[in-house]
This record gives sequence, C-alpha cells and structure tokens, in this order.
Amino acid sequence: MGRQMKKFLINNAVTILFVIICIIGIILANQPLSYILGEISSRLFRNLTLILALIIPVWAGMGMNFSIVVGAMAAEIGIIAATNFSISGVACMAVAFLVSIPLSLVFGNLTGRLFNKTRGQEMITGMILGFFAKGIYDLVFMFLCGPVIPIKNKAMLLTNGIGLITPIDLNQETKKAINNIWKVTLDKALYFLFFVLIAVQIVLIVRKMVKNQEKFQWKKAYKLYASIAGLIVYAVICHTSETVLFALRFTDVPVVTGIIIAIVCVLITYLSRTKLGSDINAVGQNRAIAISMGIPADKVRIIAVMMSTLLAALGQLIFIQDIGNFATYTAHENVGTFSIAALLVGGASIKKANIGQAILGALLFHTMFIVAPLAGKNLFDNAQYGEYFRVFVCYAVIAISLALHAWKQVMAKRVAEEAEEEA
Repeated sequence: MGRQMKKFLINNAVTILFVIICIIGIILANQPLSYILGEISSRLFRNLTLILALIIPVWAGMGMNFSIVVGAMAAEIGIIAATNFSISGVACMAVAFLVSIPLSLVFGNLTGRLFNKTRGQEMITGMILGFFAKGIYDLVFMFLCGPVIPIKNKAMLLTNGIGLITPIDLNQETKKAINNIWKVTLDKALYFLFFVLIAVQIVLIVRKMVKNQEKFQWKKAYKLYASIAGLIVYAVICHTSETVLFALRFTDVPVVTGIIIAIVCVLITYLSRTKLGSDINAVGQNRAIAISMGIPADKVRIIAVMMSTLLAALGQLIFIQDIGNFATYTAHENVGTFSIAALLVGGASIKKANIGQAILGALLFHTMFIVAPLAGKNLFDNAQYGEYFRVFVCYAVIAISLALHAWKQVMAKRVAEEAEEEA
C-alpha cells in the first residue's frame, strides 16, 4: 500500500503541486466565486482546443509538439485574409478556417518531414522551428505586405504603406462571433452535461449487453453510478447554496464553442479506436517493431503532426475570436509553451496524454493564471509579483515534468539491471 501511494505521488507530483498552489491562490486572491468561475469558464473554452492539439503527437512518440505555433500562424493568416476583404461575423471565422486548413496541413507536413530527420529530438526541433517560422512570418507581414502583397483594406497597413498594423482588431460582429451564436448559463450547462454523461453510460452498457449477449453487471457500472451521484450532489449544492447558484447563473457558457470542443474530443477518441490510431500508438511505443509489422512509421508520424497543426489552427481561431484582437507579430509566440504547460499540469507526460488530462490541466493552469496576480497584489501589494510568479511556474512545470520523466527512465533502467543480475 505504501509503495502504491509513493508511486501515485511521484506520477502525479506536478498535478498535486498545482492543486495546492491553486487552493492557496484562491484563498489569497479573496475574489467572489462568480468572478473566478466566470474567468475559468472563459479561459477553458478559449484555450482547450489548443491543448487538445498536443495529444496525437504524444501518442506517436514525438513528445510535446512545440511546433503548434505554425498552426497558430496559419489561423492568423486566415484571419488577416478574411479581414483584408472586409468579411465579418461568423463568415469571417469560416473563411479564416478554410484558408487555414490547407496552410496548416502543408506546414504540418513539412514539420513532420523535419521531425523524421531529427528523431528523438522532436521537442527542441519544434521549438527552434517555431522561431524560424516566426522570422518568415514577420518578413512577409512586416515588409512584403503593401509593396509586394497587395492589401485591399488600407486600414490594416501602417502609415508608410509597408507592413501590417498591430494589433489587428476584429469588428463588433466578428468579436466573439462563435461564442455569441448560442449562450446558456453555467448552471443549465452543468445539468445538461450530467444528463449527457448518464445517457452515454446507459447507451454504452446497453450496447455491450447486446453485443456480448450478457446480463447487466451492477458491480461494473461504477461510471454510471459516479455520473448519477455527481448529478445528485450538484443538485443539492445548487438548492442549498445561494452563493454557488448565483455564481453559476452569473456565468455564461458558449454552447457552439463547447460543441466544437466536444466534436474534437469525439474525433480524438474515435481516432484512438481506428487502425490509424493503432498505428500511431504502435509507432510511439516502439518504432522498430511497428516497421517490422508493416506500418509506415514515417508516414504515420507526418499524419500525426498534420492533425496536430490543423487542430492548433482551429484552436487559435477560437482563441482570437474570444479575445477580439491579436498582436499581429507576437500572438502565436507563447501558444506552444502555455498549452504544453497546461497539459503537463493535468498529469500528462511526454509519453502519455489523454483528453481528461487536457481538461484537468486547462482548469488548474488557468485557475493559477487568474488568481496569481490578485494573490500577489493582496500578499505583497504588487500585482506584478503575481505576473512574475505565473510565468516562472509555466516554465518550471515543463522543466520539472521533463526532469521527472528522465528520472523515471533512469530508475526503470536501474530496476531492470537489478532484475537481470538477480536472474
């Protein structure tokens, strides 16, 4: 029992540390529950797709994909193109996504080919590639737009007619265009979520009974019981705490954005059960064995990076429409770093990652981002300390996770050597 507890603490050290940090931060921030819930909800829907974009390359054994920066650039190019032709509203987002699809796939293909040349060093390669891509991006939009690339919307150009202005502001119709299609309060959204979870569990149980011709086993339906218990607890809390109910009703949830995220989650889950998903996992576990089984490892790795880059483009579009503007030359810089830190906070590693870890990581990481400046202001009378702290923690999480992974590999090797000596 002690050994299992020790293993659990080691495997989830980063997540446990962040839970403690978030609890302390919430206490020190001393903000209304409605404010904290509203900010967490907004950031979760804004950032989750970018975090989900990292999962597939992890399955393929390439670690954390720092090169999702190029997918973010593809999205920004799409928005610039749509804005140049004065397209607004949902149409602007649709056109931007259509433009970003071929760009992100081409960028992902080239990135995957580069990763195949630098096997084992994909993370540092992706990071350097992001810097290289930024240089080309800046060259195009800072010096070629105007003199070489014609810009129809002159309001986007600098006063000298060379280069694009920064930031680029979306008009009122385009800002939160996806979010504003359909909104509901958080209390209703959570009720709906619990009912969906219960319905899904029932469907899965019935399907298994029909497929395997077996009776319903009450002892194994713990997920269904957990969903029902969660609904009951939530209903009790809502009916007994006016503070919680007010905070939930004060917070709006963008339903269409949530549907897009749900579709991405379903597609990732479906991919894991297809032959392509099996090939991706096989390549990630052992490339040599995968090749001996006839799996085209290099091609599979390229496809995994292309999927990741495409999802990153979609995620950046959701992010920008929620914010309402973006810094033309720097909006993509921290996309990879912050998304990777959030995924690692959720308990993922450079070898394993899933949707649950992405959601948990997004909740914890962005809770820390919300409360850190406020806690710093209340504790030191200076909000800037909180800003320094959360940037420090962002990079510290990545460093600690990589160090823990390296330590686990060393320990596993040592255990294997000791077992061989005993044999």
